[in-house]
This record gives sequence, structure tokens and C-alpha cells, in this order.
Amino acid sequence: MAQLRDFLDRFRPAGAPGAGGRVAVPVDRSHELEAELLPVLTLLDDTDAECAGIVGRAHDEAARIVAAARADAAASRRDASGRAVAVRAGAVQQALAAARAEAAGAVAGARSEARDVAELASRRIPVLAGRAVDLVRALGTPGPGPPGGGSGHRDERGWLP
Repeated sequence: MAQLRDFLDRFRPAGAPGAGGRVAVPVDRSHELEAELLPVLTLLDDTDAECAGIVGRAHDEAARIVAAARADAAASRRDASGRAVAVRAGAVQQALAAARAEAAGAVAGARSEARDVAELASRRIPVLAGRAVDLVRALGTPGPGPPGGGSGHRDERGWLP
């Protein structure tokens, strides 16, 4: 291991201060550093290769997980689409059944109302026909009319115009 003195030696001037003398060339310590660090860095080569292998396997595993998730998402989407079609069909059937029931109720109500109108008409037609006949007869023969003048017909409720 390098001592502090060795570290500081790197920054010492190449010559003594003072008048110029011979030009000195600084010592190239890179060879010393390389010789010092090379064994330690060589020990890390196996660790570096192991790390690269772990990272590569992690990338492969991540790609596999992503592919599986995409496949699951696609299957879920297909399943949801199929269920949506079934739910829509069920909703359509319910709406149609409700509309048919409402239409059947409306038809039944209309038929009942038509029966009531027909019954009322069958009761009123003889009375109204009788009035019409009486009015026609009254036009041809003079006689007493309804109270207040004019012509009319008297039924069970009184004089009618």
C-alpha cells in the first residue's frame, strides 16, 4: 500500500529552487502505479464478470416477466371483451322483455278501453237513435216542445237538446 510520503513525492519539484540549472524531467510514476494496482484490479475481473452475468440474467428475467404480463393482459382483454358482449346481449334481452311487457300492458289497456267504449256505445246507440227518430217525427208534427222553446227529447234525466 502506498504511504503518504510516496503520495506527496509526486508533487515535489524536479529541482531545487534558485538559479536555473539543468532541466530535470519529472519522474513518470504511472508504471509504478500500474504495477501497484494491477494485481488488485486483476482480482476484480472475476467479480466484474459475475456482475455482468447477473445483470444479463436480470435483463432476461425482466423481458420474460414483461412478455408474460403482456400475454396476461391480452388474455384479460379478450375475456373482458367476451363478457362485455354477453352482458350487452343480456341487457338487450332485458330491455326487449321490458318493452314487450310494457307494450302488452298498453295493448291490454287499449283493449279494455275499447271494450268500455263499445259497451257505452251499445247502451247509448238505442237512446240516441230514439232521440233522432223523435226529432225527425217532431219536425213533421206540431206539438208541445221542451221547456224554454225549441225541439228536444225527454229521457230519464229530463229534456235534452
